[in-house]
Amino acid sequence: MAFSEDIIEKVKESNDIVDVISERVKLKRAGRSWTGLCPFHNEKTPSFNVSSDKQFYKCFGCGEGGNVITFVMKTRNLPFQEALKYLADRANIDIGEDEGRKNETEKKEVFYKMNTEAARYFFRNLTLNKNVREYLYRRGISEKTIRHFGLGYSENSWDSLLKYLKAMNFKQDHIIENGLALKSKEGRVYDRFRNRLMFPVFDARGRVIGFGGRVLDDSKPKYLNSPETPIFHKGTNLYGLNFALKAGKERQYIIVEGYMDLISLHQAGITNVVASLGTALTKVQARLLRRYCEEILISYDADTAGQAATLRGLEILREEGFDVKVIKVPDGKDPDDYVRKHGEEGFRNIASSALPLIDYRLENAKGNLSMSQEEDRIAYARRATEILKELDPIEKDVYIRKVSEDSGISENALMDMLKGGKGREQQEPETGHEIQSFIEQAHVKAERNLLRLLAEGDLVLRERLTESDMVLPSHKRIWSLLEGYDGPREAIWNHVESGCTDVESSKEWAIIKSQIEVPSDIDKDILAEDYLKTIRHYEIESKKRAMQKKIKELEEKGLLKESLELAKELIELQKASGR
Repeated sequence: MAFSEDIIEKVKESNDIVDVISERVKLKRAGRSWTGLCPFHNEKTPSFNVSSDKQFYKCFGCGEGGNVITFVMKTRNLPFQEALKYLADRANIDIGEDEGRKNETEKKEVFYKMNTEAARYFFRNLTLNKNVREYLYRRGISEKTIRHFGLGYSENSWDSLLKYLKAMNFKQDHIIENGLALKSKEGRVYDRFRNRLMFPVFDARGRVIGFGGRVLDDSKPKYLNSPETPIFHKGTNLYGLNFALKAGKERQYIIVEGYMDLISLHQAGITNVVASLGTALTKVQARLLRRYCEEILISYDADTAGQAATLRGLEILREEGFDVKVIKVPDGKDPDDYVRKHGEEGFRNIASSALPLIDYRLENAKGNLSMSQEEDRIAYARRATEILKELDPIEKDVYIRKVSEDSGISENALMDMLKGGKGREQQEPETGHEIQSFIEQAHVKAERNLLRLLAEGDLVLRERLTESDMVLPSHKRIWSLLEGYDGPREAIWNHVESGCTDVESSKEWAIIKSQIEVPSDIDKDILAEDYLKTIRHYEIESKKRAMQKKIKELEEKGLLKESLELAKELIELQKASGR
């Protein structure tokens, strides 16, 4: 449901930004503004500034900024419409909902309450079952941890939960739709989870959205999760994110595979951990993490499936711009086993020596190959060069030396393989022109799409962006015309059209106007983040190309020391950009 500008402005005006932020951050007056420790990154000296006059916040440490709505969106992990509704309720403003949406919202609230009651039921079962508690104690899980994560037990019964929920006045059809019961072909309704250790799954706001159940015997499947429901979508949530957010402002998160991995790490004192709910990491999960951290350490099980999941996850995280590293748990153990044996310090030690993305891929390529056998050395070199082909020239130079040292094959031979080698038809492009053109094209489209959103009167986005977010001069001109101009869409468009007095701006504005309007049910904030990410990628790639050109010029002049220093800066830039 789209809300009018009048409603948005009324909600903002009725929620003073200082009051709202003070609920989360301890603010101190500094002249006409307020300052405090930033809620978005760790800091000891306050760099977070809130302007009561402008109703705007800005952190001069990490760059986060926005208005009262964006603050609620980021700190409470809410989409725009829910953040607006939260603030409207806070100010007792009725913003209205259409009947269909209202019914869907009410049903979801019923499902959240049902899951809360189910979690309480499972927890009570656990407190009464000595065998299950002793199983957890043997796994090193304390009573305090059991309570913290709300662990429970589903009885070895066909319908005990079903009867309990029906006695709590929940409808049978809703219990089935919420994934807590199943209906057979014969029409018999029975509990989904039976004789299992139960793990409530929470969303980022701390609401119970689903469950995971682990068997306590040799039956299959070992783990059983809630199905997709109106409130539970496995590929869009992360187990333990709510606990990680409460733990602090870490800009580094650890991703593990299973419930017990996460719980054992938490109990040991390592709380910046999330788990991928037993699935391969998805792009949506990676984007969710991007709101909260910049560096990811991934620690999946050491078996073949775990390694394959790690490689898939690494690529997704790299594409989202994370600095990615892999924790290699010794002796093929999983994080749960290792931290129980070696404690917090032991796990932090192996985390501190986590392998960067390329190093992990090269080590994985080596596998069980023996570098004392000629055939294995050649096989490793071929695998390694396939990985190195994806790298920038400076990275290639660094890693060719490493592969040469590992395999005993000369750098020249490896370079020949990279360039195509004999027997290969593949050739590298003569220049980076085609790649550069593609990047520029994507960046231009992203700028146009952002400006189209602004032209639709997106006030929240307008306050998030600045002229520096645009690269093309014509787009900067259009942004300056849109910035600060309010009114209906037709008035905004006429204002921009009359202000585009040069040919290039007029041409670009005509293209922007012709863009297809974004449907109302699409999350425009996520779209905007993607567009901004594309622009940032272009800017970083442009900077890399300029640095590479400068390095070459320095080398040609014989200024090797200066060239090496700049090469180090380039590598750091590549690491920071996830490449």
